[in-house]
Amino acid sequence: MTIEELERLASGEGWPPSNAVPLSEALLENFASPDSRIRDTLSFTLMDRLIEEGLLTLRERVALLQAALDDRHLFAGIGESGTDRVFRRSFSVLLVPLVLGSDLSAGELPEDLVVWALDRVLAYARAERDWRGYVPGKGWAHAVEHTADALGIAGRHPKTPYSRLPDLLSAIHYLATIPYPLGYREDDRLAFAAYQIIQSGRLGADVVRAWLDRFQLPTGSDDQAATLGGANAEHVLRSLYFRFRAKDREHAWLEPIQTALDRLDIFLLYPPPEI
Repeated sequence: MTIEELERLASGEGWPPSNAVPLSEALLENFASPDSRIRDTLSFTLMDRLIEEGLLTLRERVALLQAALDDRHLFAGIGESGTDRVFRRSFSVLLVPLVLGSDLSAGELPEDLVVWALDRVLAYARAERDWRGYVPGKGWAHAVEHTADALGIAGRHPKTPYSRLPDLLSAIHYLATIPYPLGYREDDRLAFAAYQIIQSGRLGADVVRAWLDRFQLPTGSDDQAATLGGANAEHVLRSLYFRFRAKDREHAWLEPIQTALDRLDIFLLYPPPEI
């Protein structure tokens, strides 16, 4: 679709569409555009409206999600870094929070579809290598942030099996320790995804504690990758700490998160001379 057609729809002209399916398919293809107005401001916003306003049937939403998570979309150019195909991948993964998020109350999506979508997102999270947040002249790529949104919604969906929730936390840990500086609030989105999963009450405390125990700062190494990963992890845990603190200043998870943070504190690991 041209930018002029998108702008007319965004202004309300011709909305709602008489047939939402061709529009949803065109919007999905627009996610590959390096033009941030076409991709983000217009196409993603219109896609959100289609789903939020119930203009796609259950079968149509299923088909749209399956298309977004196929090899041609979610895994297009996977393993590359610095190319424009990151936009197709990172915006395709946003169909998970859109479709699953609209189904949280109704729970109409088939369980096998939800599990399949979860597996696709988990595989994508491990395979992505382009972690850029903002691309000058082209706008937000945000693969980490968008994946975090998908993981958080998957953790809240009623059809996500309890046994798969630790896999979601594991993916969050992986993204929280990647060797790339997360400077565009990806730490907050990862922390919020973890918060959603933990706060859902579907996980036992022992599982969450085991997850927190995985946050360890490598000692005796000045390796750049390890340093970046440790800094990212510290920022994610800090954000998670204050997310729980905003909920309740005496929340039971504050102390365990603080313990995990202490393991990443270089001033506790390597105390400076007393002043």
